[in-house]
This record gives sequence, structure tokens and C-alpha cells, in this order.
Amino acid sequence: MHHNTIHPKMFYYGFPVILLTTCDQQGKTNITPISSSWCLGDNVVIGLSTQGKAFENLQQCGEAVLNLADQSLWQQVESIASLTAKSPIPDFKQDHYQFCDTKFERGNFTAQAATQIQPARILECPIQAETQVAQINLREGYAIIELKIVVVHAHPDLIFDNDKINPEKWQPLIYNFRHYHGLSETLGKNFRA
Repeated sequence: MHHNTIHPKMFYYGFPVILLTTCDQQGKTNITPISSSWCLGDNVVIGLSTQGKAFENLQQCGEAVLNLADQSLWQQVESIASLTAKSPIPDFKQDHYQFCDTKFERGNFTAQAATQIQPARILECPIQAETQVAQINLREGYAIIELKIVVVHAHPDLIFDNDKINPEKWQPLIYNFRHYHGLSETLGKNFRA
């Protein structure tokens, strides 16, 4: 197999879409679609631009809900995507801060109270993890943020053996090189399954 060397501007090779909810100092919940994350145990690491409201809120409030979108929500996610950060497109007039109050309405999402932290959950997301900031690592223009999971909520249809997510039923929305995708059929399972 031959490979060519390339230099892509973005290397988003396929990540689950998360609707991150955070609170400002007035207690208002903001929604930020993100796709840079990984999880191990009860620790989650996310990547965020330092120019957005979510980063500001995490610095001030220190709590967030990871609302995992399923593939049925891609159009709702996209409807608020341009409201999340300052646009790189010249002459595109927007200020991401002014839209914080309307993202639930604009995306047709329903706010649902969290059980352990302040930011609201998103009812339409089948899996939700309430988290607290463990550490913020600044880089140039972005931050790597370590979160500790406090509690996880899952739609009953996804659960088996009391506390496991059924991979046959969970259909996450995947962000893959700036396109939304669902999952294909199951190819097999790992020896630990």
C-alpha cells in the first residue's frame, strides 16, 4: 500500500459529537458542540478554543455536562454550530456571546436539570455525564481540559446489566473530517465485550 504525505489544516479523523453545557456567572447554561475528547475510567479530556464562551465558563464555574448526541440529532447540532465561535469567514456578522440564551431554542433542545452540578443537561441526548474540572492546561489558542465524571445518566433503552451501555443500541453522532456520520453495522466485538 502506498501513502502520500499530506498537511491537512484539521485532523478530525472521527470523534463523537458532544454538546457541552456550561454555566456563566449568572447561572445561564450555554451549549457548545465539541468533538475533541477521549475518556478513560471516570476521567475525560476535552479540547476547547480559548476564544469561546465554554472555556470562559469552565474557568469561572468549573463544571460541565457532556451531552452525547446520537446520529438523529445532527441537524440540531449543526443549527447551533455557527453560533458557538467567532466565524473565520470575513464579513460574517456574529458574536457568539449574544447567542448563549437562544441555543436551546434555536437547536430545539430541552433543558433538563442536572442532579449534582449547576449546568443543565440536554434532554434529547441519550447519554449525559455531569463533570467537574480537574485541570486546565493552556496551549496557544486552545486548552486541554481534564474533567472528572461525577454521575452518568443514560436513556433506559440503552442500558443492560444495570449499568452498561448496549453498543448494539447506542448510535453516536460522529464528526469525521467536518462531516457528520453515524455508525455502520457491527463488524465484531473485542475479547473484553
